[in-house]
Amino acid sequence: MRRLVRSTAILGVGSIATIVAAILRAKILAAWLGPEGTGILAQLAAFTAVLIPLATLGAGNGVVTMIADARARGDQDRVRRVTNTARTLAWSAGIALALLSVALSPWITDAVYRDRTFVWAILLAAATIPLSAVASLQITMLQGHGAVRSMAILNGLVAAITIGTIVPMAWFFGVKGAVAQLVILATAQVLLGRRLLAPLQPPAPDRAEPRVDRSLLRPIARYGGSALLVGLSSTLTLLVLRSIIVDKLGLGQNGIYQVCVGVSGLTMPLILNSITATVWPEIAAQPTDEGAGVPMRSGIRLCFLLTAGVAAALMVGAPIWVPLFYSPKFRPALELLPFQFLGDYFRAAAWMFGIWLVPRNRLRPWVLFDVVYGLVILGAFLFLVDRVGVRAIVIAYVLAHVSHAVLHYGLARHAIGFRLGRDNRVLLLGSLALLLILLVVRPEDVPGMVIGGFLTAVWAAFVVKPREWRSLRDMALRQIQRITPASGRSGGE
Repeated sequence: MRRLVRSTAILGVGSIATIVAAILRAKILAAWLGPEGTGILAQLAAFTAVLIPLATLGAGNGVVTMIADARARGDQDRVRRVTNTARTLAWSAGIALALLSVALSPWITDAVYRDRTFVWAILLAAATIPLSAVASLQITMLQGHGAVRSMAILNGLVAAITIGTIVPMAWFFGVKGAVAQLVILATAQVLLGRRLLAPLQPPAPDRAEPRVDRSLLRPIARYGGSALLVGLSSTLTLLVLRSIIVDKLGLGQNGIYQVCVGVSGLTMPLILNSITATVWPEIAAQPTDEGAGVPMRSGIRLCFLLTAGVAAALMVGAPIWVPLFYSPKFRPALELLPFQFLGDYFRAAAWMFGIWLVPRNRLRPWVLFDVVYGLVILGAFLFLVDRVGVRAIVIAYVLAHVSHAVLHYGLARHAIGFRLGRDNRVLLLGSLALLLILLVVRPEDVPGMVIGGFLTAVWAAFVVKPREWRSLRDMALRQIQRITPASGRSGGE
């Protein structure tokens, strides 16, 4: 547990700059472009979220597993071949998809925006596809190497570039500049990721070798095919849902919903990916499937302490940070956020209950459950949208992740005999109770914020064990002690 907390903390600290940069970018875009401009960018993000995984051939999870496995066996030659093959395939597929997007841009624009005047956005997005695909794979390669510090450094550098480019691009060129900035960021990620990977790469052999190792195509395709089905069941579904929102409710409502997507997009990947970076290799190293339960329980405890704590804090502070980090025009999002955070709770549950599937090579249920997720969220949204408007999408988000979590937990319990344990049951039930109460209270003014803050403090006192508070205190003191002597030496010299 201590190692898991330490690795998660390193990635978390490295991601603070990313979060700050994303908040600043969202604030600038919301203030200068309003809900409609935010809605334009949100549609573009949903579009590229479909194509970038296709450009990677879904190989990300497979690359992590294959590199981690090869390193555990000391097979440096295989590490190099996996890296070269995955990168070459991503460049090839990414460029092909970019060219296809350019050729079909008028029709893609009709489907995404219902307005062909936005064809320029699709053309700029096409340029990001190969770059973002390679950048994404390089991050998974760092994860496969267990290079937590390098991942944190990459996050910080990309955040600095984000802050340095968004103001001039959006100020001088408006929404077009904000879209063009995505090309700059993707390019920077590729260059920086390659540089950080270089020291980890095994030396090239004396003899020339092909850029693509054909013996690796089958395992990459197996992992990739499963990952693509999983990814497309969510990203393509989200694109369809958002396009329906644009068609029925307009770009402005799509921009309001982007507040929910934006905050979840910052917090949930940070929490889930940081924990996964440590837990996956531990699960893969277990001699049997049943051995996955121990690292899973540690990961679940840390995940729900972070997920529930962050969700509650954000919900309580929403009346302040929504107008501050977006603008007062986005206050209608306060009605949507309690459902979004409840959905995030079940999203975390589904992820952690199923975290053993990929490292244990159980890909069929992983794919099947995500297909079910896509069907539930789409069906629930279509049933509700004409009845409750934009709230339909966050309610559907909750229902879909409830089904996802139930399926994953049922399989883990049946297939590997997984048990939560008493402490984790208390944590999960207490966290669910807190989020449900906040859903009813809905802090939208000072009294609501005070009540919400009190309830969150009660939750923390109830679910966090004394030894966990002491461990956090001791870790903080150790970090302070490491910094203080260094500062003293520096001052004395």
